[in-house]
Amino acid sequence: MRDQMRFVLTLAFCGAAFAQQPAVIGILNYPHAVKDLDTTVAFYKDVFGLELSRPPAAFPNTTLPQLLNAPGITLRLAMFRMPGNKYVLELTHFSNVERKPSQARPVDPGAADLELHVRDIDAAFAKIKKSGAPIITRSGAPVKLGAKGQTRSILIRDPDGYILEVSNSPAPAADAPAGLVHSTSMGICVANLDQTRKFYHDILGFDVPASPQFESNRGLSDLVGAPDNAQSREVGTKIPGTESRLNFYEWKGMQRKPFHLRVYDPGAPALVLRVNDLEGMVKRLKAVGTPVFSRDGGIVQFTPTTRNIFVVDPNGINLELYETKQ
Repeated sequence: MRDQMRFVLTLAFCGAAFAQQPAVIGILNYPHAVKDLDTTVAFYKDVFGLELSRPPAAFPNTTLPQLLNAPGITLRLAMFRMPGNKYVLELTHFSNVERKPSQARPVDPGAADLELHVRDIDAAFAKIKKSGAPIITRSGAPVKLGAKGQTRSILIRDPDGYILEVSNSPAPAADAPAGLVHSTSMGICVANLDQTRKFYHDILGFDVPASPQFESNRGLSDLVGAPDNAQSREVGTKIPGTESRLNFYEWKGMQRKPFHLRVYDPGAPALVLRVNDLEGMVKRLKAVGTPVFSRDGGIVQFTPTTRNIFVVDPNGINLELYETKQ
């Protein structure tokens, strides 16, 4: 009986210790830096019918230059609700700093995409063509995917070159919001899926499945503009503490170029993730050599109740980690 009690107490202690490990516990925003805020806002409203949760406006914060390691930088931003999710698409227009716009190919490590799941892919494609948005998909039209070809998807670019996957899969949930876009998810192309899993699973606390084998799929190759004989593999996960999905993709069989932009460069993607112990998390990240973007590698007291820091994941994706204490 005494041994059983000791075993139960040991399990309880280990469970409590694990629960206290620094980890991601939520997502706030999915930022994307733009060339011109009004142009990009109009695109998402006109083409996809997304609704603003915050109209374009200045974002005054005296600690912003320290967080972004950019003296004198200023910010104007807008936010869109993401149907079926609690995070928002945050469009950021930075000024008083040199900006270097760039565009990634979908197969490049560090490329990110916003995945828009629509009710009517043909209606969405008609709006895309009318807008003049650049189409990445090699065949220039939605590609049939899946065993029965019922999934149809297309890759395009928004006004800043940011990658959007527009797809009719999955089907809308029973309680999905009205409108053309009924749900969203996020995607990141990675340099190495196994190394990425170690970072997101072992360090950040994501429940990332083991890496599958590479496979060839001509439909997927057409979708991303890769050679027909290219191979890819992917895994999906949820942001801890949420139902929001994040998909990781890895490609091989063609030349790939690592992609990374500073937070304020037009076309730069980022994720804003909440953690339960920011100081402990930063120590763990620095111990494995994670680059820190914020000034002097330090945590910034962004508001009276929030502390933030910018780091870079193994693929070049900017991660803003924050901790809130009431």
